[in-house]
Amino acid sequence: MGTDIRSAFAGAFDPWQWLRAIDDAWRCGAFCWDMRVYDRADETLRATIRRRRFQALVEHARSRSAFYREYYGRGARDAVDPAAYPPVTRQALMARFDDWVTDPRLKLDELSDFVSDPRRIAEPYLGQYTVWTSSGTTGVPGVYVQDAQALAVYAALVTSRFDFGDGAGFPPIAPGLGLPRCAFIAAIDGHFAGIVSWERQRRLYPALGPVTRAFSILQPLRELVDQLNGWRPDFISTYPTMLSLLASESRAGRLRISPRGLWCGGEGLSHSERADIEEAFGCRVVEDYGASECMNMAFGCRSGRLHVNDDWVVLEPVDESYRPVPPGEPSATVLVTNLANRVQPLLRYDLGDSVCIDATPCACGCTRPSLRVEGRGDDILVLEADDAGSARPASARTEPVRILPLAVESVLEEAGIVRFQLTHVAKDRVRLRIDPGGEAGLAGFRRARVALGELFRQQGAAPMHIEYEPHPPECSPVSGKLRRVRVTAEARRET
Repeated sequence: MGTDIRSAFAGAFDPWQWLRAIDDAWRCGAFCWDMRVYDRADETLRATIRRRRFQALVEHARSRSAFYREYYGRGARDAVDPAAYPPVTRQALMARFDDWVTDPRLKLDELSDFVSDPRRIAEPYLGQYTVWTSSGTTGVPGVYVQDAQALAVYAALVTSRFDFGDGAGFPPIAPGLGLPRCAFIAAIDGHFAGIVSWERQRRLYPALGPVTRAFSILQPLRELVDQLNGWRPDFISTYPTMLSLLASESRAGRLRISPRGLWCGGEGLSHSERADIEEAFGCRVVEDYGASECMNMAFGCRSGRLHVNDDWVVLEPVDESYRPVPPGEPSATVLVTNLANRVQPLLRYDLGDSVCIDATPCACGCTRPSLRVEGRGDDILVLEADDAGSARPASARTEPVRILPLAVESVLEEAGIVRFQLTHVAKDRVRLRIDPGGEAGLAGFRRARVALGELFRQQGAAPMHIEYEPHPPECSPVSGKLRRVRVTAEARRET
């Protein structure tokens, strides 16, 4: 039996927490109403709303951000077309972080100290901001500060537009059962967007504590399955690759849960993968397209499409020269404008994803643009299990060990390795490229070898040869994105 939603504020004795929770709920409700109005408006009014929000963000960035004031100069001051403004990259913004943000109290050195302490995950920074990090596929670390408006918009987008079917919104609450038991499966030991958002909600609304639980992707799959069997979640939030692994465990009879809703994001999800997961669990999968820089850029509909939240985000698919790409053609990258966040303005930001706009009508009836994400996702490592000394019969020692790419990325980032490329080249051998190379690369490889060896051991994999490859990581010649975990055809055949 779930916890009654009316007790969401019960048990919270900190007056500041009460005020933050009330402010958060009020803002979210206001933006939910705003989205309802937008959804019912005609296209002329919608276009006016988008144009005004874009112009307001440009003017705010010009007046409050030294970086944008210098970057834009005197040109295109009154332009309403985003193409009139030059694109910007993460490298350029992070290099000028203190000039980029619009609150002069925000300093990169101090924020870096803050996010280096896992004990401070979801703690309000300066009493008002939420901070998370991402290294991303460009290999350049990012620190992202969210103000109250941005957080409320993200929450309202989830509340208003996610649909689990049968009239169930988000979270999927069955009539009379109250709040569902929720499981969040992700990298939870750092200041990543997912776990920070999750823990922030738990702090604001104490009633969520007994019905929500986070699980680490770094633990062996068999341990995760045991924990989920004990928790019996009604709702699971994780990555598509993890849902695929859990679907396999469910079909094998090892995972014995009956969730009412599944959410995934952070990676691409194919139609065949969606169908496989939904068949295994007997419930719908709702997909979300977002990034650390801009959460909830698009939401999945009942027809399996991703519809752009175009009232709060501008997405521009472009080619290598930043020229617009027509619908139906995959882009080299996509430029993102986050219309919600005022403390850290993102205008025509090169996200690096390859997307394809689908201009055909959607069966769900939504008239917003829809897209496919073409260029996201690393490979799952499938390694031989370590059966040395096992008392199990030979017939039972055939299940390989599967390790999510995000688990690899998490342990290497913890070891200080940000830009890398791990390639599974044979059954018992992986090769690692690190940038920068030279002596720094060798020192990084020694740390990485220890971290990877421990990860493989904890996951139950057979001993692996971890080799250093003295070459820079290979980026896609089209999108410039870095696939950090790859599996060769030879390795696939052997495992």
